[in-house]
Amino acid sequence: MSLGSKAKAQPTAATDIEAVSRQLASLREDMSRLTETVSAIAGRRGSRMAADIAEGFDEAKHYAESKGRTAEAQLEESVAAHPFMTIGLAAGAGFLVGALSRR
Repeated sequence: MSLGSKAKAQPTAATDIEAVSRQLASLREDMSRLTETVSAIAGRRGSRMAADIAEGFDEAKHYAESKGRTAEAQLEESVAAHPFMTIGLAAGAGFLVGALSRR
């Protein structure tokens, strides 16, 4: 074997540095693409989560409205069925609030 063939077979420090630099550049690009992908996934999941939360609030609002209407209808029926008891309870509550506000 000649001396020239051994020199070509053994990598030099300069070629090692160049190879490492290329690998680091490739790694940076891969990390950049990974960051973009993760950001896109997180954005889509965040959008879905926000939509789910908004939908849940809408459902809760409709539920509360329907329960409020039901309670109001039951109260009206009770007042219509027992008008004197309702007047007595209202007067008693008024006296109680008046007595507590004097103190």
